[in-house]
Order: sequence, then C-alpha cells, then structure tokens
Amino acid sequence: MNIEKEIEKISQNKKKEAARLNFFDAEIWLGKPRFFPLAPDLNAGDLTKVLDDFLITGALVSHWDGVALSAQDCNQSLIDIKNDLPENVYTIWTGLPLTPEEQGPLPGRGAPDPMLRGVRLFPKSHNFCLSDWVIGELCEWCVKYGIPVFFWHVEVEWDSLFLIAKKYPDLKIIVETQWQKILYQIRNLYSLMKSVKNVYAELSNFVGQDFVTNAVRTFGAERLIFGSFIPVNDPYTSMGMVLDADITEQEKELVAGKNLKRIIEGVRT
Repeated sequence: MNIEKEIEKISQNKKKEAARLNFFDAEIWLGKPRFFPLAPDLNAGDLTKVLDDFLITGALVSHWDGVALSAQDCNQSLIDIKNDLPENVYTIWTGLPLTPEEQGPLPGRGAPDPMLRGVRLFPKSHNFCLSDWVIGELCEWCVKYGIPVFFWHVEVEWDSLFLIAKKYPDLKIIVETQWQKILYQIRNLYSLMKSVKNVYAELSNFVGQDFVTNAVRTFGAERLIFGSFIPVNDPYTSMGMVLDADITEQEKELVAGKNLKRIIEGVRT
C-alpha cells in the first residue's frame, strides 16, 4: 500500500511539473491513422478533452489524409473543421511543388489561411525531388510569410535537405522523428543541425530523455520542438523525456513549448 501511495505521489508531482511547463504540441493528427491500424481515429470534437486530459496548452494539428489520400483532401478537411478547433490550436497543411498548378487548397499561392502555422512535405510518398528547382517557389512563399516547413525524417534525403536549408537560411525547417523511431538516422540529423542553424528537431520519437539532454547540450535548448504524435503515442512518453532530462527548468520550458510558440508567432497571415 505504501508503494502505491508513493507511485501516486510521484505521478501527481510529475503532473504539476508538466502543468508548469505549458506544453505546446506540434504533433496531433486527425482522421484515420496511416501505418497504425490499431490507433484510434481522432476528430476535432475530441481535441478539447485531449488537451485538458494531458495538460497541453495548445497544438498544431495535421490530418492523415495528407499522406493517405492527397494534399488537397487533407487541407480541405482542415479548412472544414477550423471553426471547431479549440483556442490556441492551429493547422499544418500538406504542400506540393507549385509546378504544375493544381486545383484545390494548397499552400504557396496568395495569402495563407488564417489558421495555417506550418507546411508539411512528403517528397517520397508524393514522388517529387527535395530540390530547389522543384520546391524552391514554395520555400520562397514560406519564407515570405514566416511559415515553418515540416518533414518526417523517413521522407527526406539528407543531402537534399541540407542544400535546401543552406539555400533558404530564413526558412525554419522542423525534422520530425516520425513515423518510425529515429535511431541510427540520428547521426544524419545531428550532423545536419550542426551544419545549418535553421533546422530544428521534433522529439516525439527520440529514444529517451538522454537524447533530449544530449541534444540540448550539443545545440542548445532552442533547437528542440515538443511533439507527442497523438493519437498513436501516449503523450506522457514524450512529456516524460522532457521532464526527466538533465537540463535546467528554463531549458525545459523552451523545449516544452516556448520554441514552437516563438516560431509560429512569426507567421504572417
């Protein structure tokens, strides 16, 4: 019985610490999960409860249609539910090269949607080169409006991503550790972050808090972005990596939410 009380006490202390850090989540996914058939579907109506249950103060939401169906279907789904989103929740659209011009909602032409705070690209799944001569026009648009670009690490060729980051130093590039755990590829990610200063790492699929500690000591706390990958992952896993990392309270606050909020506050809609 004493052990149970001690466990409950530790749990409550962790929750209090998590509440103090004001977690802001870059990785919440709506719709039917791709690659994870046992994961539940999540819709906009679930978000308020999810955020409250897990002490998350805000989020960027994406839609599985972006990789499972098409960029246009994904973005239209996010447009359709934007009035149902809780306060402090914004959207990440899926992007495509702007040539040839295609119908449907796509980032890259005109002013961005008021709820848009990021663009995600799937070069491998959508069969285009991660090269300036293919996505340069979209990169210029993102720079113009201060919009960060997101990439799953499984979707990139590292040499090509390095050249894009060098070509567009004002473009905020967030490498996500999804949808597979980033382990051996961490060497590529670390080398990329060491070479260019506009690349950030999202931590939802790091191997543990030691990697959070090491990344902060190597690059500074400003280069890490918190994400949970709800509903596939339990958000307490990635939150725990931040809570248990051997870094200062101020560094934990940056990783938990301040870094991402600073980036999206620079978006001009």
